Amino acid sequence: MDPMEVFKIEVTGQEEFGTRKYRELIMDILQDLGLIRSIGRLYVYVDIKKPYFAVYGLLRSGIPPLTVKNVGDVLRVAGGYQIKINDEEHMADLLRVLWERYGRERVEQPARDIVIIASDTSPSELMVADLEAEFLQDLTDALVRVAPEGFRNRRNIMTKDSFLFIAAEESLTPEIVSEIKAKIQEMENA
Repeated sequence: MDPMEVFKIEVTGQEEFGTRKYRELIMDILQDLGLIRSIGRLYVYVDIKKPYFAVYGLLRSGIPPLTVKNVGDVLRVAGGYQIKINDEEHMADLLRVLWERYGRERVEQPARDIVIIASDTSPSELMVADLEAEFLQDLTDALVRVAPEGFRNRRNIMTKDSFLFIAAEESLTPEIVSEIKAKIQEMENA
């Protein structure tokens, strides 16, 4: 069972085995990059004779930014606030944000997972990382990885709710883009 609501793949001129393998490759790359749960529907269309490759996806709800309170527990202590880090993955981003906001001289790290800030205001709501921007960057990386080797001409159209990635050997003319969009729409409505 796929973690996505819909995952359709159509490859013209390809036997079932090749289509199944391409599906596995795409799933592996999306899972390796941790993107699979953020994509609700995915449509892949490959025309070997033209040749071009297209992926259209609908994204699940927006990803909220990561704040200090998401990274660790914020406690009021004498002279400021203490952050007990629970998620060290974003430690470098956390320190950068705290240094920018409070200055290096007011941020102390007495232990690997403890940060103390000399401040009267809580750092809880400070944004540590824009996870949506990171997601879109990782998604673009994944799409480039799944595109066939040699398909150097690419177009990537991303909106808040969806993305369309097209790759081809030849130039991507408006006619080809319209043809691909029509084919994806057929797949979507099938």
